[in-house]
Amino acid sequence: MFAPNDDQQLLTDSARRFTQKHYADDRLGQMGEAPLNTALWSEMAEAGWLMLPFAEADGGLQGEGQSGLGDCVSLFEVLGEGLVVEPVLASTILAGGLIAASAESQQRSDLIEGIVSGGAPIGVALHEPRARHDIWYCEARATRSGDGWTLSGHKSLAHGAAAAEQVIVLARIEGEPGSGGAGLGLFLVPADAGGVTVTPYRLRDDHWAADVALDNAALGADALLLGPGAAADALQKAIDKARLLLAAEGTGIMRRVCLATQAYTMDRKQFGVPLASFQVLQHRMVDMSVAFDQARSLVYEAVTHDLAGDSEAMTRSARAAYRAVSEDGVEVGKQAIQLHGGMGMSEELPLGRALRRLLAIRQAFPL
Repeated sequence: MFAPNDDQQLLTDSARRFTQKHYADDRLGQMGEAPLNTALWSEMAEAGWLMLPFAEADGGLQGEGQSGLGDCVSLFEVLGEGLVVEPVLASTILAGGLIAASAESQQRSDLIEGIVSGGAPIGVALHEPRARHDIWYCEARATRSGDGWTLSGHKSLAHGAAAAEQVIVLARIEGEPGSGGAGLGLFLVPADAGGVTVTPYRLRDDHWAADVALDNAALGADALLLGPGAAADALQKAIDKARLLLAAEGTGIMRRVCLATQAYTMDRKQFGVPLASFQVLQHRMVDMSVAFDQARSLVYEAVTHDLAGDSEAMTRSARAAYRAVSEDGVEVGKQAIQLHGGMGMSEELPLGRALRRLLAIRQAFPL
């Protein structure tokens, strides 16, 4: 079973110091006031976090044949624990993964360099208002126009797009909206291009997203990153990896609320004794801890399969971990609020934000 090595433990420790400094409880209310905190984003880049998923040949940290999944899991656990709202997943894992899967070109190199150096995030526009979380249902249409492309459609909940200068848009080149992944293409669209309207908004978990409206947006030939077939394959791999890292983020949140609940019930007294002395509350906290351990074990199991080169087993475990966090993680968040009583709903404590983030994770890429 995977266990973080010394380098990954150092990464965890440095990331935890960062989150404790910048995302302390008394500052959480200020987080997410803008789509991107550029100062924190630059610090993340300087720390090397944005390089983690990329190969050394692309300016990243991973050697040949290494995916960096264990490094990313170690980081995302702490990002979850700190309730970090910057678009690390959208820009590095989703957008970065799709760009890395595209053909070698100067554009590809420049885009990855922009990500790892802390440039403006790159958003991903996959969802649509009528798709009901089905990524493969796509009404947005891409048609040939001379040497380039014309895109029309409406994408919703585009993560990372609120602060992005460029957005990767999923659009249909062939077939009907409900004809599955076949016929889909992935396009790099400048946010300020003619016919493109990006409308940012803040989500309930303090992260940001945007709607992207495409009204006969004219793009060049190089806008197509991945065409039919290749686009669906790359997108499925990126989503499976995103699910695993969302699960890792979720386990970080679960750890935080479990520790906070244990500390509160030890300190808070009723009838002259700590709440933690009541057996019924002990049972509930044990259930919370067991749910955390099980979810984390599934995350680590997925990394173990990845290190062994078993991609199918990794995908199965990643989906199981995501489902565990989606179901049990939300229940842990609810129990934490219940055991804190009225204080659990206050903005002075992180529990409400933690539960909102766990709910958002559940809705990101539902199975």
